[in-house]
Amino acid sequence: MSPEQPPTAGACLDAGAESLDELREAPPQQDDDGNPIWPAADPSRPVGKGNPPRGRRSKTHKPRATHMEVETRIAEAQLWIAQRLPLAVIREKAAQNWGITNIKTVSRYLAIARQRMVEELISDRRRHQAEQIFALNECARRAMDAEQFNAAVGAFRVIAEIGGLLRAPIKPPEPRA
Repeated sequence: MSPEQPPTAGACLDAGAESLDELREAPPQQDDDGNPIWPAADPSRPVGKGNPPRGRRSKTHKPRATHMEVETRIAEAQLWIAQRLPLAVIREKAAQNWGITNIKTVSRYLAIARQRMVEELISDRRRHQAEQIFALNECARRAMDAEQFNAAVGAFRVIAEIGGLLRAPIKPPEPRA
């Protein structure tokens, strides 16, 4: 900016917001060297909510996860659910990979992962059906190569059920006496 031009309104707002944040974060008092003096416990007041001031966070404290970290954790939880890992193993992995030992937090991640898996299954139903049919075709081919024809027939029956070609049971129900 040249000295003849007045500052723009946006520049004034940015500078004002920065100085306002600095003022909000400033301690109420400073010593002779300019170091902050934070208020200590007031002996005339009973110890309570605001007296003494809050302590510092513990050394093991971790800040909240970012949006990307949360999405990564949900995807990892989906993988663990798909692998059908026991809940105890999932909790151990969450503690190792994410640093989370709180059971409720791990349960929240798992609930969100399950919900997303259901939503994906519903929205991509045709793609999912095609994947299952392809996998079953491969299974039936291997069963026929190994001369396990009952398994091959079973695979073809499930393919027909998935495709909607077979709705009724193959065997009629037994007559009741």
